[in-house]
Amino acid sequence: MDRPTAPPSLREHALAIIRDAIATGELDEERIYSAAGLAKQLGISLSPVREAMMALVTEGTVEAVPNRGFRLVPVTEADLEEIIRIRVLLAVPAVRELCRQLRSAGSDGGTPEAGDPEIAGTPEAGDPEIAGTGPAGVAADPDSARPDTAHPDTAHPDTARPDIGDRMRQLREHAEATVTAAEAGDIVGFYTHDRRFHESLLAFGLGSRAAEISLRLRDQSRIGGQAPVGGVAVEDIAVTSAKELIDIVDLIETGADDEVAELVTRNLYFFRRTEA
Repeated sequence: MDRPTAPPSLREHALAIIRDAIATGELDEERIYSAAGLAKQLGISLSPVREAMMALVTEGTVEAVPNRGFRLVPVTEADLEEIIRIRVLLAVPAVRELCRQLRSAGSDGGTPEAGDPEIAGTPEAGDPEIAGTGPAGVAADPDSARPDTAHPDTAHPDTARPDIGDRMRQLREHAEATVTAAEAGDIVGFYTHDRRFHESLLAFGLGSRAAEISLRLRDQSRIGGQAPVGGVAVEDIAVTSAKELIDIVDLIETGADDEVAELVTRNLYFFRRTEA
């Protein structure tokens, strides 16, 4: 029996608000924020803010400044490239695994087992999706290590995993919500739904641990604070990026492994675009 989803705690609520503020660039890398000042700025209670900031310290997104408060950990161009490269190393085998699960479900008339040890199509080191160049000619390291294959997550055996059809429907819903927010100019909503899409993509393909790693890296990259190249408006890039999520779902459903691996790589190089 599925357990009802618990409502978010005050800490989780504060953490979500602070993540949005970081993602959209509302919080300045050069400033030091006290927990009290941040609570006032964001309109939330002090204790949950303090707990949320300590969680972000543990994740490496912010750092504590003794007797003063917290500040964002600086992110360099080299840091951003490393973060995206690692996220690609997780996302590519995740989409390939979802393609494999759909093929398996279609061939045997059922749904792949949650503990199926085979994750086919994991890219070799030097695979063009990994070791090639990013959308703006950003070279990835050809010597990047091949990621360990991972089983779909089985951390909660008492909670029923959605079958592959339900998983694809959830991905499409997240993708469509991302497009709706982007087209409305709701950048906070865009980041929120885009985050949920990529979380689900990794969780359904490789498991919750892979999703957690990728999201932690995403938060450290502070994608909202990265200025796009070529003078393209952030809102235009958001719409283009959001529509790619629907294309990713379409390609997974058609079993286009190579095409979806290439597209998810491009999508992760979000602010390295020269055109909308």
